[in-house]
Amino acid sequence: MRIIIYSSRLTSHVVPATMPFGEVSFLEVATTVPFQHELSKKHIAQNQNVAFWISMGYMVVIFGIKAAMANRKPFDLTGPLNLWNALLAIFSTAGSIACTFGLLHEFTTRGFFESYIHIGEFYNGISGFFTWLFVLSKVGEFGDTLFIVLRKKPLMFLHWYHHVLTMNYAFMSFEANLGFNTWITWMNFSVHSIMYGYYMLRSFGVKVPAWIAKNITTMQILQFVITHFILFHVGYLALTGQSVDSTTGYYWFCLLMEISYVVLFGNFYYQSYIKGGGKKFNAEKKKGSEKKSE
Repeated sequence: MRIIIYSSRLTSHVVPATMPFGEVSFLEVATTVPFQHELSKKHIAQNQNVAFWISMGYMVVIFGIKAAMANRKPFDLTGPLNLWNALLAIFSTAGSIACTFGLLHEFTTRGFFESYIHIGEFYNGISGFFTWLFVLSKVGEFGDTLFIVLRKKPLMFLHWYHHVLTMNYAFMSFEANLGFNTWITWMNFSVHSIMYGYYMLRSFGVKVPAWIAKNITTMQILQFVITHFILFHVGYLALTGQSVDSTTGYYWFCLLMEISYVVLFGNFYYQSYIKGGGKKFNAEKKKGSEKKSE
């Protein structure tokens, strides 16, 4: 596959001569105005190995806790879980709004297809700021699993596999200025804003119908399907010798990752909402019948 990594469209992203070299701190990136994408790239790059080893430690910790909890009662973490889901719902909603404006700017100034073929200005400004936070948040989202194992809820392969792979892809690919990552970030923020909102309501004790959970899973699968179409288009352009902002390695990393997500989330959808009437729908009906009999 022949892919031209950077085109002339990226000339506006040259690192300023005054940009500091050496270690880049979180506060330095967060407080630099206007937001500097090149500075955020350096921050993520210098923490890439740390993030990888955190993901390895994450797997050891969650399975260690799961084993340790085998003969113990589950922790009641209602308060912390309420706060956790609320914070992630707010963060994801803010990120979705910021990235929506970023993509709309790309649509109006460069066109629909260019919004994922070349990076344009998306990684600058408020959308760039939230994209940087998006990458960092993938480490924080490991906290989801701690709540699962400490509360002795089922730990699915899909859950921890998705967390580990997404986090490593986000950290590894951030410095490559991939055009299609703009859409991936926007879609993930948007789906998560609804998903964590749903989790928040449930943790607060609000009874949410199973069909809402079904629609959230549908949206998750839809984002992966859309990403496939984007990647197929980008791959076609690269094969025909046209300029795209990507690399061969990260392109295939992303494509194989997205294929695995469609398979795993598709199986989860089938098991939860179709097979035998759907586990979640059956559980909902069972609770309803139990209440009527009381």
